[in-house]
Amino acid sequence: MNNESFNKLTKGFETAYIDGNIVSESAYLPQFVSNNHLEGKKVLSSLEDELSKCDKFQISVAFITESGLVPLKQILKELENRNIPGQILTTDYLTFSEPKALKEIHELKNITLKMYNSEKGGGFHTKGYIFKKEEIYRIVIGSSNLTGSALTTNFEWNTKLVSTEHGKVAQEIIDEFNHLWNSEYAVDFEQFYDEYLEKYKIIKRQREIAKQEETISLEKYKLQPNSMQVGFITNLKKIINSGENRALLISATGDGGIIVTSQAKTA
Repeated sequence: MNNESFNKLTKGFETAYIDGNIVSESAYLPQFVSNNHLEGKKVLSSLEDELSKCDKFQISVAFITESGLVPLKQILKELENRNIPGQILTTDYLTFSEPKALKEIHELKNITLKMYNSEKGGGFHTKGYIFKKEEIYRIVIGSSNLTGSALTTNFEWNTKLVSTEHGKVAQEIIDEFNHLWNSEYAVDFEQFYDEYLEKYKIIKRQREIAKQEETISLEKYKLQPNSMQVGFITNLKKIINSGENRALLISATGDGGIIVTSQAKTA
């Protein structure tokens, strides 16, 4: 790192952690990142700014929705055109992430998308946005998922860290991301999407039914197919769509109560 960058970093740390009256460049200033409509502040603005300047980026969030993706589509398309590499890691937790948003991210040629299996790998609730520009990391980490309300209106608390690539905290965050990314429970798009889509449709329908009832049944709302049941439904649809008119499932006791053993198409 050259002396100029070192001095800017040092000045930014002094402003952030010692004396707020010290003047420093905002690009080198650790910041509290939140939504505040009275002050015109949005988490979204900070993410857009960092994306527009980075050489590469890594994102790890529990939830991704279309409302969170829409305001970022233009900048993400620009990054695709400039071939800026990105990695995005999300999870199947609560079946909350929207398949349409996941598919749109996957279609961007510069981004690799993975989904972490929370049933097998354990709880996953991270919210972190990592941007690298030359030898400097800028990391927004805290409470904001990639959803519209989290990026624009919710009360969200995030911290933007500024560090060299050799800084201890930055190294620990990058190491944690890479550990999750390379985990056996982090699955590529082609491996998770079909089953996740089917599960999402089932859960969405259950939620719609629950909302129509005068008295909501919590048990019905929480009912979810297990991974074996989702796999069966997905594969059965593929068999039928391929022109076959029968399918056989052999299932051990305790696999979830699927008793359908054949499926015939009617003319």
